[in-house]
Amino acid sequence: MRINAEQNLENYRKGIEQLNEHLPNAISEYNRFTGESFEGGEIDRPHKHLMALAISIKDGDEASITYHMDQCVAMECTDQQIYETMVVAAGYGGGSAMSQGVTAGLEILKQLRNR
Repeated sequence: MRINAEQNLENYRKGIEQLNEHLPNAISEYNRFTGESFEGGEIDRPHKHLMALAISIKDGDEASITYHMDQCVAMECTDQQIYETMVVAAGYGGGSAMSQGVTAGLEILKQLRNR
């Protein structure tokens, strides 16, 4: 499996821009809602992205794994926090989540750490 984390991020950004051309109000509201969802509160921003990473791994969503892994790296989550998040995802999602974590997740983490 060859994953290109930077290309995943670029494809996501381009897709959002393209959809924004056709549905600017919907994208604006989506961005407002998700921005608010990931603001720090009782749960800080890095931990919210770790939660989203676990859900992304459980769901097998490579674009979301890449996006939330990128956010975790940018917010200086440790590798250990990310590994533990992967195990939580596998604990809930079983073998398919473990497979996503140890293939897509670890590869994306490696690429983003080595930018």
